[in-house]
Amino acid sequence: MKAFTRGDLIERQEKKKMKKIPGILKFNILSKLVVSFLLVVIPIYGISLYMNQSAEESLRSELSQSVVSRLHFYVSSIETEMQRLMKLNQALIFDDEFQKIRTIAHAMDDFTRAQTILSVKNKLDLLKTSSPYVEEVKVFIPSLGRGIFANSFDNHIPADELEILEQSPSKYGTPFTYWKGRLLLSEVYPEPIHKASLTIALGVELSGEQLQHSLEQLSNMKGAGASFVNLQQDWVVSDGKNDMVLPELRAFLEKPGFQDSKTGQGIVDVQGSRYLLTFEYSQLLDTYLTVYVPESELLGPLSKHRMLLWMLSIISLAVILLFSLWIYRLIHRPLRRLVISFRKVERGDMNVEIHHQNKDEFNYLYAQFNAMVHKLHLLIQEVYEERIRSQQSELKQLQSQINPHFLYNSLYILKGLVQMDDNRSAETLIEHLGEYFMFITRTGTEEISLEQEFAHSKAYTEIQDMRFFNRIEVEWAEIPEQYRSTQVPRLILQPIIENAYEHGLEEKLSGGKLSVSVLPDSDALRIIVEDNGDKLDEERLLLTREQLRTGKKNKESTGLFNVHRRLQIKYGESYGVSVARGASGGMRVELKLACKEEERHVQIADRG
Repeated sequence: MKAFTRGDLIERQEKKKMKKIPGILKFNILSKLVVSFLLVVIPIYGISLYMNQSAEESLRSELSQSVVSRLHFYVSSIETEMQRLMKLNQALIFDDEFQKIRTIAHAMDDFTRAQTILSVKNKLDLLKTSSPYVEEVKVFIPSLGRGIFANSFDNHIPADELEILEQSPSKYGTPFTYWKGRLLLSEVYPEPIHKASLTIALGVELSGEQLQHSLEQLSNMKGAGASFVNLQQDWVVSDGKNDMVLPELRAFLEKPGFQDSKTGQGIVDVQGSRYLLTFEYSQLLDTYLTVYVPESELLGPLSKHRMLLWMLSIISLAVILLFSLWIYRLIHRPLRRLVISFRKVERGDMNVEIHHQNKDEFNYLYAQFNAMVHKLHLLIQEVYEERIRSQQSELKQLQSQINPHFLYNSLYILKGLVQMDDNRSAETLIEHLGEYFMFITRTGTEEISLEQEFAHSKAYTEIQDMRFFNRIEVEWAEIPEQYRSTQVPRLILQPIIENAYEHGLEEKLSGGKLSVSVLPDSDALRIIVEDNGDKLDEERLLLTREQLRTGKKNKESTGLFNVHRRLQIKYGESYGVSVARGASGGMRVELKLACKEEERHVQIADRG
């Protein structure tokens, strides 16, 4: 069973007070010094961090602008080259050889027709070799019913391909068409009103390999890529480096609001990796040219700055730890030892003596502390002796305040029994009264066993039973064997039972019940007195609790208060009387007493 000394009670009260103190006031000196040091270091660290972030943002901006500039230059170059090819197409359409073969091919003899076709083929070949982006050039001559190719002597153009060459300029609003993995640049003259009026169609197939190679030159960073994206015709030409980005890239460009954007940048997340996307729209090609670069690769030059920042952070942390350790050894540990010694004195330990090796201010404080404890020990001895005398005097005064009206009631009962010639009952009452008053007037000892206290209270209830003529039934629980000889203050149970009779059961004509039991607990001995009176309301219950708490008693609570006060004087502030509503609706009174071992510790603490 755990024993609590008076010093423990004092420590609990001090902890409750500390809980009410604002959090900043509970910091120890070491914490305050470390916080002060942090207030100096953190701004310096913050400035370094800000400088690093500024450099990172500046570099990011410069790199992004560099990508934008390269992209714009590439778009301008591609558009210039495509415009040149378109002009060459138009020039060929109006060339004399083309016009001849378009208009008078049927009037030419075989030799002249062959020479004209060969001349057209040479001009087509000249157009092909004029640009590395041209893979093949072909022209369809309806009057001949055949096609002419720059790279071969083939003359057959598939019907579906011919249909694409015919419709692409008017259908898509641009001469560029993506068909079966091939990018075609077509020119029709004159523009047909219907298919029968078609006279000539020129088609240039752009080199996908050359376009891919040029895109590779544009995206020369590790993990980067570039591509042409046409949303209207739903085609993509990429450099083939990182095609897993393409679905996210297209989804980004298809977001509402981007269709009107001619150029811009954004971030695309692909499988946990972030890419910086830069795009520019080509009106001529009706196509977006995009470049996507891994953010980690783009900010690669900043890794050195990040490493320096981490080194600065680690060094700062090491300095803080070393500073804290130095402060702990120099100031906090001696001060903590002094505080622990003070707390031991608060608990009643007056044998504390501390020493300091260094000849500094703590050496002087320790010496003064030792002298103070010695003087305090002498003063406590004097105060304790005076307190014991005062407590004994107060106990005797409280004992003399027991309400004497019980005697008056008993004498009136005795008078009635005599008048009714009930000598036997009168004799029994006289015996119980003799035992009762012999017990309460005995002053030789302040304590008795719990079994003796129960025996006296039973004699009291026997007298009350004669008064109430069996209207009230009393139930006495057995005292646990280990508590029968437990020493308790005299006259602590009978006043509680008397209070139950007078204020709970006196007006009950029948069915009154009173129970007395002992409830062992881990840290105390509890005696429970409960009645089934029906006069207890919530207001009276709250008033009784307040009187026990404040010490302001009235006529009804005199017995409860006297017992409560005596128990607190004997055992301490955490013991005494508490009240509540019982299960049967009446008053439930609980007496909390320290066990024998706990009481002995409390007395030792008082003497300390």
